[in-house]
Amino acid sequence: MKRRDAIKLTALATLGMAVTAQAKNATCPSMASCHSDTNKNRNLMTPKDPKHLTKAELKHTPQITLGNKDAHGYTLVEITVGQKGIIHPSVKNHWIDFISLYVDKKLIGTTELEAEISRGATAFRVKLDDAKFITANAGCNIHGIWASTYTL
Repeated sequence: MKRRDAIKLTALATLGMAVTAQAKNATCPSMASCHSDTNKNRNLMTPKDPKHLTKAELKHTPQITLGNKDAHGYTLVEITVGQKGIIHPSVKNHWIDFISLYVDKKLIGTTELEAEISRGATAFRVKLDDAKFITANAGCNIHGIWASTYTL
């Protein structure tokens, strides 16, 4: 191998590693790596009594709704933060900054949201043929991360 070819190969390999590192950060393999902003509450929250949620708990708990399955086998999964008509606000200092969807503990996707201009809601199309359950996590910048699980 010529010296020039070796230098080119090394440069391409280095570029490939840099692109791979950026791609891994962009896909957010874990909730902690995606949402580690120190100005946000990143504690995992649990309701005191899951069968009788308070208004504050209802406001923060994701609601998972399954829609139709398309011709390619993808089911519409809609996630809205808030239940029983109590919707989480989206104001300058209090908003849902992300929603993540997991199918059988595998991260499917994360939607990042901005205060004031977006509401705590998102949707994904997912193949659920052999899935057992879906979990949605929603991060409130003040009140932590709330989860909801839908058993299929």
